[in-house]
Amino acid sequence: MDSYSKFLILMNVYYSILIFIFGICIGSFLNVLVYRIPLGLDFKAGSSFCPKCKHELKWYDLFPLFSWLFLRGKCRYCRAPISPIYPIGESVTGLMFVASFVFGTNCKFCLSLLGYFMICAALFVLFCIDWKYMMIPDSMWVTILVGGVVLYIDTLIHNGWDKSELISRIIGALAVSVLFFLVDYLKPDSIGGGDIKLMFAAGFALGWVKTMFSLLIAGLVGTVFLLVTNSLKKENMKKQVPFGPHLAVGIFVAMLFGDLLIKWYMAKFGIKI
Repeated sequence: MDSYSKFLILMNVYYSILIFIFGICIGSFLNVLVYRIPLGLDFKAGSSFCPKCKHELKWYDLFPLFSWLFLRGKCRYCRAPISPIYPIGESVTGLMFVASFVFGTNCKFCLSLLGYFMICAALFVLFCIDWKYMMIPDSMWVTILVGGVVLYIDTLIHNGWDKSELISRIIGALAVSVLFFLVDYLKPDSIGGGDIKLMFAAGFALGWVKTMFSLLIAGLVGTVFLLVTNSLKKENMKKQVPFGPHLAVGIFVAMLFGDLLIKWYMAKFGIKI
C-alpha cells in the first residue's frame, strides 16, 4: 500500500469520526422527538428537562453520550436513573450516519449524503415511536420522501436524465404501498395507514428492486422476532405487533447494502440480469 492510499484511509477514518460526533448530536435531538411527538409536546419550545424531576437541564448536561457517561446514568439534580435508551439512541444514529458515509456514498461528500442522513434520522424516530405507541408520525414519512427526492436530484446531477431511473422510483413508490392498501381495504385494520405511507416514501427513495428487497428483509426480521420472543415467552404470538420497526430495518438495510446483497445472491445462484 502506497503512502497516498494510507493517507486516504486515515482521512476517511477522520471524517467518519467527525460524522459519528455529528450523528450523536442529531441523535440527541431525535431522542427529544421520540419523547415529545407522541405526547403532543412542542419540540421547538422550552429547554430539555429531566423526565423524573422536571428540572431544566443546563448546557453541560446535554453533551450527547458523554454527559450520560460522566453522570453515570443518573440525573444531576434528583439522582434518578436515566434510561440507557438515550445514549444508545445517540450511538445508533451516529453509526447509521457513518454507515451512510461509508456504504452509501463510498466515503464521498455529496448531496446524497444529506438524503441518507434525513432518511436514517426519520427511520430511527419512527422505529422508536411505532415500537412503543404503534403510530408513525406523518412528519417522518414525509422526511423520508424528501430524502428520496434529494437522492434523486443528486442522481440527476451526476448521471443526467434517465427515464428508467424515474420509472423505477415511481414503481417503487406504488408497488408495496398499493399492495398494503389493498390488503388493508380487504381486511380493515390489518395494516396501518402509517405503514402504507412509509412504503410509498421509501419506495421512491429506493427504487422498485430495493423496495421489494426491503420488504423481504422486514418479513424475515419480523418472523425471527416473533419466533424468538415467543420462545422466550415474553410476547404472545397472537398479540398485535407493529410492523413499522421491521420495515424501518428492512429499508435501512436495502438502502445501504441492497445492491451488495442482491449481487451476492445472484452470483451465488448463478442468476444473470
